[in-house]
Formats: sequence, structure tokens, C-alpha cells
Amino acid sequence: MSISSKIKQHLPHDNLSVKLWKEDKLKPDIREQLLAISDAFVDYLGISIDVIDVTFTGSYANYNYTPYSDIDLHIIVDPSSINRDVDLVEEFLKAKRQFWNDRHDIRVLNIEVELYAQDVDEEHASSGVYSVKNDEWINKPDKFRTDFDERKVSRKVKYFKKQISMEIEEAKMNRDTAGLARIIKKIRDMRSAGLEKSGEMADENIIYKILRSEGDIQKLYDMRDNVFDVDLSL
Repeated sequence: MSISSKIKQHLPHDNLSVKLWKEDKLKPDIREQLLAISDAFVDYLGISIDVIDVTFTGSYANYNYTPYSDIDLHIIVDPSSINRDVDLVEEFLKAKRQFWNDRHDIRVLNIEVELYAQDVDEEHASSGVYSVKNDEWINKPDKFRTDFDERKVSRKVKYFKKQISMEIEEAKMNRDTAGLARIIKKIRDMRSAGLEKSGEMADENIIYKILRSEGDIQKLYDMRDNVFDVDLSL
């Protein structure tokens, strides 16, 4: 598929996904399934934990979903209620989430469900947040602008693809991840600046999503991990 076709897939829709929503309410069977998934995740944690809320966010709780979007299911907790060492709790929850998501491929109507344990005090920038637990919107999304600079997006995607390829080849030859770290940071900073300035339909966010959907960003992390593993092997 051409970059131009990829870009067009990120244009916002007029309505929420009819697969998951009936007008502006989550379909009852979808809601029940998401609650069952969140219960399974909480059981998997293996500790006593009070769930403050279960929220659905991301592109499928908004108008900018694509064939590559997943369901972002957030389990809202208060880390301080688990242990006074909040940093330790957050590291534990992060590790458990990563292991869960790596090990399981849970889908709702063939849409992957991505679990996340979120601190109740953590700020979340998404314009669409739905309480699955209470069956109501916390932040109801607004329609996005429907245009962006297609030429700029296409040009920057090609630029980053070239840079990613070069840094991966460099890391293969020199077993050095410094270049990988630089371009990972550059892409992250680009996306963050775009989101802060123009929101989810920012050119920079579209660039990031195309690179992610085509696997370019994952290639950076895979090469970084490969270099790390080889360096510690005998």
C-alpha cells in the first residue's frame, strides 16, 4: 500500500465505530466483554487491589480509528493504596502489563485489546475517555479537523524510514545503540510536540502512526534489544 493510501486511512470518520458503539453508547455485549477482560487482568496481578474505574480510550473511543487501531483498556488504580512505595508499585504494574500484553492476544471483534494499569492521578491527554465501569463518557470526543498536510506527512515518513534503516544498519555493524536511542527520542519528541500543539490529528502524530503501523518503530526496539542480548551473551 502506498504512503498516500496509508495517510488517507488516518482521516477522521464522521461517526464512532459501529462495531463497538451504538450512537454514543458502548454496545452492551462489548462493555460486558471488556469488563470480563479487566477482571481477568486484575486476577492475574495476584495482589489485593481496588479498581477505581475501567476506562476505554484511544482511537476507537474517538473518530480517528484505523484498521491498525486497538482498544486501549485502562484499569484505574491508586498505587498508594497497595504499598507506600509508589514507585515500586508502578514498576510492578508496568512489568505485569508488559508480560500480559506480550503473552496474550485478546481481541474483541478482531480488534486487539491493549491493557494498561493507570495511576488515578496520572494525566491522560486523549480527547475520548469512556468509563466502561459506569457506562458513561468521562471525556466525550469532538470531531477533528479533516485535513492535514499530506505532502509534508509523506515527505517526513520517507525521511524517517530512511533514517531508521540507516541507524539499524549502523547498529548491526558497530553493535552500538546510541543512534537508535537518538532517533527513538526524535520520533517521540516530534509526536509529543504535535499532540501538544494541534491534538491527535497533528501532522506529527499521523507520521508517528504510519511509522508504527508499518513496523518501522518496532524495528528500532528489536534491534536495540538484539544488541543488548548479544553483548551479554558468551
